[in-house]
Amino acid sequence: MKLVNETGQEVFYGISCANSADCGTIPVDGVVDLPFYDNQTDVQVSFVPNQPQTAFSITVPDSGTGQQVEIAVLAE
Repeated sequence: MKLVNETGQEVFYGISCANSADCGTIPVDGVVDLPFYDNQTDVQVSFVPNQPQTAFSITVPDSGTGQQVEIAVLAE
């Protein structure tokens, strides 16, 4: 399983399943490859900004009609 950080800020991640648990940080535009979690069931993943704030923050320098802000979790 690959965890990818495209949020623009460093994140702390936690990942676990019935037999294992790991955690760490992912830098901006970074990737963590955790192949142990491939083909497991009930895998739980969490992401938290690694800053003294409690939520993700996105700055939109110029807003307008038809623009969107998106944060997604993609499981492939």
